[in-house]
Amino acid sequence: MGQGGYLSIYNTTPHEWRKTFQFAYQMNSWDFPATIAPFTAVNIYIEFDEGIFTHTGDDKGEVNYELVGCPAGQAQFQLVTTLRDLNVKFIEFPARLAPDTDVPVGGKLNLGWRDDGVAVFILAGQYGNLHVLKNAA
Repeated sequence: MGQGGYLSIYNTTPHEWRKTFQFAYQMNSWDFPATIAPFTAVNIYIEFDEGIFTHTGDDKGEVNYELVGCPAGQAQFQLVTTLRDLNVKFIEFPARLAPDTDVPVGGKLNLGWRDDGVAVFILAGQYGNLHVLKNAA
């Protein structure tokens, strides 16, 4: 057993999200759905592997999603965790963090980590005009 918590993901876009990649190293729980339907939410339990013979400094989890119906190769983002930290990386499109902060292509946004708590990621709008919200990190 290690540190664990939830990531609440809200897809408030008209686009289905399709998982294109998932990887985990030294994670007891890092399992994301194959798709996330438009205007729905999912709660993902995340747990790190911790123990006497486990070096927690190299724990890692990654998952990529693409927005279905958008130009191929231009609509992927990644959720990644390392060292008790949780981030979203906008691999192929920019987003705007409300109210007025731009997250460029390739930029990342820290979602924070809350042991026994909940981190929140909300993606809203349509491709070309996407906005992101989160709880305070």
